[in-house]
Amino acid sequence: MTPAEAFAVIPLAAVCADNRLQPEEAELLQLQLRGRPPYSGMDPVAFATMVSGILLKLRDERQALVEEAAALLSPAERERAFALAARLVHADRIATQEEVSLLADVGCALSLPAERLREIEASLALLSAEST
Repeated sequence: MTPAEAFAVIPLAAVCADNRLQPEEAELLQLQLRGRPPYSGMDPVAFATMVSGILLKLRDERQALVEEAAALLSPAERERAFALAARLVHADRIATQEEVSLLADVGCALSLPAERLREIEASLALLSAEST
């Protein structure tokens, strides 16, 4: 797994917890990832191929993939990846129980302090509620 794939695994795992990638989630994912290196320099086809490959692997080996990705990320990258995951979960203003549960599992796998995870989730839930 490359560092680019490792970072992308985290938000993709959380947002696809309900086995659906909603249009709002896909749009935000594209916008957020493509706006940061190394994705901003990737050919669009290469980016789409990477995301598709990750999505296929997530169906069968989500937990193992998240754990492998977490091991490759620095603490700051883990926090940013979790924040993006939480933002994506709330993108369509409907956080399903599956998404909320998997987001908690992802946070645990990332070994981030529980209080920090709650702060990130609460701020994004609040922002999501304001936009309705």
